[in-house]
Amino acid sequence: MKIVTAQEMVEFEKQVIAGGVSAADLMEQAGRSMARIIRSRYPASHEALIVVGKGNNGGDGLVVARHLAATGWTVRVLIPEGDKPLRELPRKQLDVLSSEHPAVMVYSQWHESLFPKADGIVVDALLGVGTKGALRGVMAEVVAAINAARTRNFFRTVALDLPTGLPDDPEHSIVADLTITVGYVKDFLVRESLAAQVGGIETVPLFSDTLGAREELLDARTLSALLPRRSALSHKNTYGRALIIGGCPGFIGAPVLAAQAALRSGAGLTSLATRIPVCSMVAALCPPEVMVQGVMARYAKHFSGILDKAAAVAVGPGLGTDAESQRTLAFVLKHATGPLVVDADALTLLAAKPALFKTAKTPLILTPHPGEMKRLLGRDFTLDERPAVARELSDKYQCVVVLKGTRTIIASPVHPVLYYNSTGNPGMAVGGSGDTLTGIVTALLAQGLAPADAARLGVWLHGRAADIALSKRDCEEGLLPTDVVNELHAALGSLRARE
Repeated sequence: MKIVTAQEMVEFEKQVIAGGVSAADLMEQAGRSMARIIRSRYPASHEALIVVGKGNNGGDGLVVARHLAATGWTVRVLIPEGDKPLRELPRKQLDVLSSEHPAVMVYSQWHESLFPKADGIVVDALLGVGTKGALRGVMAEVVAAINAARTRNFFRTVALDLPTGLPDDPEHSIVADLTITVGYVKDFLVRESLAAQVGGIETVPLFSDTLGAREELLDARTLSALLPRRSALSHKNTYGRALIIGGCPGFIGAPVLAAQAALRSGAGLTSLATRIPVCSMVAALCPPEVMVQGVMARYAKHFSGILDKAAAVAVGPGLGTDAESQRTLAFVLKHATGPLVVDADALTLLAAKPALFKTAKTPLILTPHPGEMKRLLGRDFTLDERPAVARELSDKYQCVVVLKGTRTIIASPVHPVLYYNSTGNPGMAVGGSGDTLTGIVTALLAQGLAPADAARLGVWLHGRAADIALSKRDCEEGLLPTDVVNELHAALGSLRARE
């Protein structure tokens, strides 16, 4: 899904309407798709408060209200600027809603009893992409009330096209759990600095894909072709051997999590190489399908043999940063024959000795979190500089960079486009999440995906599995990496269903 500026989006929509597509038809298509996404993302919810502005964004909200009511939801509509007339299209949509669903109550003033409890949804359809400046008057008042009630009641807030108040007034804007954006993705929605207001991102692709773009949002429609259906004439070696290298005294869980994720992501064989002193403990934690071996860098022949058999290698989870860890990383960079994922402690070691980059013989994927990225760059950077520094590091070392965050960014030296992830949730803010991502990407590499494709698909699957796990638990606190790994099958299923 292409990422464009708000002005580009406005101009493109004008061109589409001038070409003969009516604004009313676009509104109906958008609202119907938005209602479907809301039902899909929140299957346990059956109550919604639709908060409507007087413009076309409000019209989208009224179409959503009609389609939710048609599927049995309890729907209420709040038009906080009730003293101002609706524009033509939203007024017609309100008439249709009232005619088809007279039980839907419409309010012109907000009060606390309108807000749903934790299992309900509030839909923000107040202001659209053409709005500029700070929120004022009734609009500022109702947005503050929605945010306060969201904090108190724990309902979900879904913003249509964009959260009211963005991008000009983020301090006072709607705080959304999900933003459903229409047509193309507006560039400010993927800014890391606005991620707390935007929440998750879903897209409604109304237009044919004719725009060129420098940035894209990952979604199932574009990623589904990367992992083809398996042939009946295949065996374990068809899908490659994924090798995870890591683990040291006190840090044996990280490589185990990576190996579990590699198994669940479809690697034909999964091996784990760890230090000899902790080998038995690591083996005891691993699933029986994982082959665990003890290695030391000084046993070059044995270690080289393990590396030679691997279709893809990951180094770093729980590796440590002592002298043995340094020797291990140097050996792996020099002798690995398959594409290599570099994560965690291995990134810290690389940052301390960047000359090691030149010794690598195979394509690299670096997966830094912001702290590791600062060490690799040798300097600090702001949230708004994340796209630029991801591109900078990728170009400097000719490697794929996965800069982790709420909006994880993927930069590749062979792709001029920057990719932003659209999946995941705050429940992933727990130790071990990065290790599972490493295992997923390594398994995809082992199955033959190109490094940039493995990174893009792996990041999306990781977040999607976390979203599925959250939908089953309905609680972000205590969402574990193992919960995410256990939903990778469902994430793959949703990928192929293009959901």
